[in-house]
Parts: sequence; C-alpha cells; structure tokens
Amino acid sequence: MRLAAQNTTVWLAFSVAVVAQTADLSAQDGMDVARALDQKLTTLTISSKELPEALAEIGGQVGVTITVEDRSAGILPWGRQTKLAAVTIEQASLREVLPQILGPLGMTYELRDDHVLVVATEPLKRINRRATWNDLKLLQRCRETRYSSKAMEAFDIQYRITKKVDAPALLAEQLEKAGRGSVAEMLEVATGSLGWVWFPDDSRIVIRTSQAQIANKLSRRITVRYENTPLSQILLDLSDKAEVALLLEPGMMLKLPPPAARPSLVIQQSSIRQALNILSAETGIKYEMRREVLFVGLADNYQPGGVPAAAARRSPYVGKISVTSEDGSYTYDFLLREDELPDDIIEYRRQVIDEYIERMRRDMAPD
Repeated sequence: MRLAAQNTTVWLAFSVAVVAQTADLSAQDGMDVARALDQKLTTLTISSKELPEALAEIGGQVGVTITVEDRSAGILPWGRQTKLAAVTIEQASLREVLPQILGPLGMTYELRDDHVLVVATEPLKRINRRATWNDLKLLQRCRETRYSSKAMEAFDIQYRITKKVDAPALLAEQLEKAGRGSVAEMLEVATGSLGWVWFPDDSRIVIRTSQAQIANKLSRRITVRYENTPLSQILLDLSDKAEVALLLEPGMMLKLPPPAARPSLVIQQSSIRQALNILSAETGIKYEMRREVLFVGLADNYQPGGVPAAAARRSPYVGKISVTSEDGSYTYDFLLREDELPDDIIEYRRQVIDEYIERMRRDMAPD
C-alpha cells in the first residue's frame, strides 16, 4: 500500500475516484461486509467532500454501506461537515484504508451485520465536548508515537487524581508493564489497570479516575419525555445517553409500587444527573458512580410499598461556605446541598474524603 499525502490544506470535504479489481461488488450481490472490506482498490483519491458523503461514495465502490454515528459526528470540530486531509492510496483494501482516513479525526469503525459504522475512539469520546483541531492533533501524535519512557517525557500530562497517591509513579510503573505499542495504546492499558482514563485536552493529556469520567458524562444536557414508561427502560435510555454501563440492584423493580415502576418524566436541556435526581426523589431509588458503572438500587431509607419520607427526598448537605463579616465579629454560614454543586466539585470532594479516611486508617493502625 502506498499512502501519499497531497497538499494538506485543512481538513477538507471529499471527492473519491476508486477503481476496484473485482468486477461487480454491489450490495445486491449480498456480499458479506467483512469480505467487502478486503477487496483491493487500485486507486483511491480523496479530496473535497464532506465526511458522510465521502464515506458513502467509498463504500459504494465495494458494495458496502458506511455511515457515521450521530453522537460521534457531533464530537468532531465541524460536526458532520468536518473534512479530511487529501490523500491518494494505491493497491490497498478498504480495511487498510479506513484507519488511514479516520485516524487523523480520532475516529475508528465497527462492523455491523449489513454496514460499517464509523465511531469516535474512546479517548475522543471522553472529552465530552466538541473537539478542537489541537485535540485531534495530540490524539494523532499519541497514535503515531512509539511508546518509551523517553518518548513520554515529550508529552505534557495533567493528573486529576487525589494527592493521596503518587499518580505519576503509578502510571509510569503500569506503562512499563503494558507491553509494546503506541503511546495511545499503552496509555489505554495502563490507565485501565489503575481505574483511570485518559483523553487529549488541547496540548496536554489529562488523566482522571473512572468515577470522575462518569460524573462528567452525567453532566450532559438532554431533552427527553417519558410518559408512564417502565423505570428500567428510562434508566437504560439515560445510561445509553451518558454512554455509561448500568447495573441495577437485583429485584429492585419488583419491590417498587406501580406508580414508581412506571413514572413520567419531562426534561428540557437539563443534565442527565438532574434527571436521575428527579427519579430518585419520585420513585425511591438511589444511584452511585462506581469504578466503571452507574449503579442504581433502592434508597437506604426506602419503605416497602412507598418511597422515602419527603424530608429525605432532597439531596444531602455536603459542604459549607463561611463568610466573615466586615468587622470580623461574626460569620455567615451557607450550607450546600449535593445537587447545588457541579460534578467536578462533587468528585473532588469524594477524593478529599477518601484521602482523609486513608490518613485516619494509618493513624489508627497498630505500631
């Protein structure tokens, strides 16, 4: 395969000239998607067409449908209008070509029964906002750089991890155990083993806990309407919108009364967390962010056949702001409830609590 970059203007839209070696590979022939991807393309020239249209035209040359997932397209700098750098590829299969085309945009692909679906890579998804070109450049650099401890020194890494652990030392240790591969591959393995995640943020790599990542995903704003819908279906839909695995307490749904088991909920441009808070107040459930999943179960004060007492429906107080008066003779105290704080502060509070609990354990330990 020869991949020659032509003038790399910007990330362009796209026009394609493809000559396939096989005679007729139309979709009507019922050719398997995987087999279609292995068909050799004599010449492939990409220049000047938008991503969905270009992929559809490329796929048409080998009789396979290629589509871009809506959620993933929304992460790209220009959304579905994002364009690719101009390239020419010769004597290569679509299986070889797609990573070369999609890689600079932080995208990859998945095979479905009857089509190819283009999706964002995990590090790109974790940004949880629209990506910038700098984000994509850093992600591409991580993909193209062979890992070594020396190579890692050239990357700026920001740790959003509690100070109770030596995060740089832990990561370095796991990177050495991760094997061989690109910086992106080794970061994925090393952070995963520690219960952390990584993602590009402009010119730096950010590393934070899986719980903090879930908290960030729950801050996504959505507009939904559920009318007398099974609670389990609502929770599955919310977890899907957050792209977070859901774990339900066994037998939970059987213990809920009919009104709580089929609630109605209307949310307009509010966070997924807010939707879960409303469901918690109205149905008697609780939710927790665990290492890699969102756990939902019955509230600790749940009453069989009903929901928690009204006083318990509001989120608990988790902080206090003290403001000293001008003359210093007294202070104003403002109590803060959990739902009044942003997600990153809630996660920071949890990490601080963990840190001091660990200190207390050390103080209590026998000599």
